[in-house]
Amino acid sequence: MGDYSKTFEWIDLPQGRVRYVGEKRGREEPPIDVFSVCVHGWTYFGELRRIYLSDRNHYDLEIVSFGWLTEDWFGTEPDPAFCASFTEKQLGDVQILVSQAVSNWYAMDDRPAILFKSSKSGFSGDIHFASGWALLKDVGDAI
Repeated sequence: MGDYSKTFEWIDLPQGRVRYVGEKRGREEPPIDVFSVCVHGWTYFGELRRIYLSDRNHYDLEIVSFGWLTEDWFGTEPDPAFCASFTEKQLGDVQILVSQAVSNWYAMDDRPAILFKSSKSGFSGDIHFASGWALLKDVGDAI
């Protein structure tokens, strides 16, 4: 059995910190994979999943939702009652953090299970952000 101690540690990057939280039970759904980002002094949680390619062996990753204030409220679209909203620049920082974290995780010997790799299957290297993956802050309200 592997040593997964580094799998769940924070990764420090210029834009902030990110870590793989693990699988959590979704709201009325099977377990989902959760990651956490600490950016601008706050910690937020997000959901990621595999999207299999047409060969049904290789896959991309998709960020399904992000901005949750706790790691226990998933399985729905981001909700203003339970999620933070972000500026486009902040979301850009999050996208960079997640992309760099996935590269780090995939390079680990004891990588997160969502990044399964075998001789016939593996991560293609592409990360997608689902439509509506995070709440966009209306900067006009702040002016």
